[in-house]
Amino acid sequence: MNYAPALLSAANQAGICAAYYKLCAEHPLVPGSSAKKVPYKEILAAAKGQLSLSKLPGPGTVFRVEGLPQGVSLNFIIQSGGTIETDFSIQQAQRKDGGTFAILCNEAMKHSGLAAPNPAYPRPTCSSSDAMVAAFKRFHELLLALAQAGKHAGYQHNREGRAQERRAPLIVNVGLL
Repeated sequence: MNYAPALLSAANQAGICAAYYKLCAEHPLVPGSSAKKVPYKEILAAAKGQLSLSKLPGPGTVFRVEGLPQGVSLNFIIQSGGTIETDFSIQQAQRKDGGTFAILCNEAMKHSGLAAPNPAYPRPTCSSSDAMVAAFKRFHELLLALAQAGKHAGYQHNREGRAQERRAPLIVNVGLL
């Protein structure tokens, strides 16, 4: 991924990466465990009234969060064993950033000169529909906080009309820890 340096800085300063790694630590992958697959209908039923989800067509289990602000999207890909992979995008000014929280946070840590976690790209693993929906809700909050932080660390156009990073004070802090 090729994230904007301002977004990488904003992700760390706003506490996005710390909250992401905390979520992963609360729902670790246990090597050798055999988690049963959670049926997508159970996940949709558990989400009802808490988070607006739709299952995308096609193979695999992929959910989209509905009702997000314009220019923001969030999908969840449920991998084998209940591991949750994210796919998000944020459109701000003339730039669109997107990818996964695992890669964003790894790159943000490196950008800030901090040590990357081990394993390098952790993801939360959940074995029940309730745990998955709880994780989805936290991802939803993280994405909204990231979009807000990105706005404050956004872009302005220079005299030649090219986008450049704007160094604005960051006023967002994620209270999800």
